[in-house]
Amino acid sequence: MKGKAVVCVKLNKGEINPFDGAALESALCLGFDETTVLTMSPPSSSPVAESITRLGVKVIVLCDPAFAGSDTVATSYILSKAISRLNPDFIFCGRQSTDGDTGQVPPMIAERLGFSSVAGVMEFSESGVKTRAGKSYPFEKKTVYTFERIKNLRFPSMFSEKGEVTVLSRGDIGAETEKCGLIGSPTRVIRSYESEIGRRRCVFVKAEELKTEIGKALLKNAVKKEIPDPKEKLPIVYYVGNLKDTAEKLGEKAERIFAEGKTAEDISEEVIGKDVKVLLFEDTDEFKDLAPKVAVKTDAGICADCVAFGVSDGTLVMTRPAAGGNVTADIKCEGKRTFATVRTAKRGTSDVVFAVGKGAAAHMDEIKRYADSFGAEICCSRSVADAGLMPYSAQVGLTGKRVSPKVYVAFGISGAVQHTCAISGAGTVIAVNNDKNARIFDYADVGIIGDISDIDL
Repeated sequence: MKGKAVVCVKLNKGEINPFDGAALESALCLGFDETTVLTMSPPSSSPVAESITRLGVKVIVLCDPAFAGSDTVATSYILSKAISRLNPDFIFCGRQSTDGDTGQVPPMIAERLGFSSVAGVMEFSESGVKTRAGKSYPFEKKTVYTFERIKNLRFPSMFSEKGEVTVLSRGDIGAETEKCGLIGSPTRVIRSYESEIGRRRCVFVKAEELKTEIGKALLKNAVKKEIPDPKEKLPIVYYVGNLKDTAEKLGEKAERIFAEGKTAEDISEEVIGKDVKVLLFEDTDEFKDLAPKVAVKTDAGICADCVAFGVSDGTLVMTRPAAGGNVTADIKCEGKRTFATVRTAKRGTSDVVFAVGKGAAAHMDEIKRYADSFGAEICCSRSVADAGLMPYSAQVGLTGKRVSPKVYVAFGISGAVQHTCAISGAGTVIAVNNDKNARIFDYADVGIIGDISDIDL
């Protein structure tokens, strides 16, 4: 395919982030005239960077002590400065990193470079792409495309030879010191810890009692209170989307900014005109793409996928899963504006949701039949979606959707933070797992220890 492409990748513990690997493989499949892999990585990543050159692409490593501690705002600035020197026709990125899960950097790069952006590519060809949201777009130049894990990166040919890796410093790309690293990062992690959000007291029952427990749960209240009222409030909180209740909990006054159909430029002008200090965005696909772009244009710090909030000494404290869902972090923004995207629970058409995890994937058909008897909606964990066993639209979790049914039944789901943070609004959580030490039991009201085959589905 004619044209030049830049593929941004993150190297973590000697490996390419799998979402970025899918983006690179997609670029290789399209066969651009020139493909350059760009990564912001420490010197220890050199062996991995060299191995990538064996795929017949150029590799540029951005490495400088000044880059250490960069958040998404600083990272997007550094990458965009390097990309502008390469003048590509297309920019490919993974939808997110597995340890960060924010998905903010690609739209920020697009905004900084004046590119369009298309998120969540699931299918592609030279004529067009189809996204995770089911939308189709033409394949056009001057666009940042972010890819789901739709392909595995090929192995280099055994006859291929390593190429030269170009290493560029801050000075080489013309980046300003005050916009890089910790200095240029408006967000700060206050503390990291094991999350207590959604923790419940689990009562264990026998496998044959599952049907009875679902029936009992349907008679209870539908949802739990997810975000407690803070002891302190902000003067005013602005919000985009369906977040009035959250904004009113956090602020003495709540005011909506109507963003539907508006551009980042439109919203930015309103934010600056009203001197907005705190702005919350609902986590729709549209607003998750819009929020980072507005943050770039208004010099705001931004925290993604927040599941709880607090106020301390007049500052908004945002809580989100971090490190791939292994821990929870409290974050604040330093600077004149604080933005956050807020994980919101979706009510489906059924009061009961059955979720299938990796440990129960082999019993998918039986679980679906059992779900039909309750009129239950079927969802899944990320590992099941990644394996192609269910669509991404069915995924529950930090990178999927939040749900708040009367009853949530988790089959074979271990209970990582990135999953449990998305089910805290359920009225009753029932977990079935053959590992008695599975984390999911700490976030369930009812537990069944055993294999799926022990249940009469």
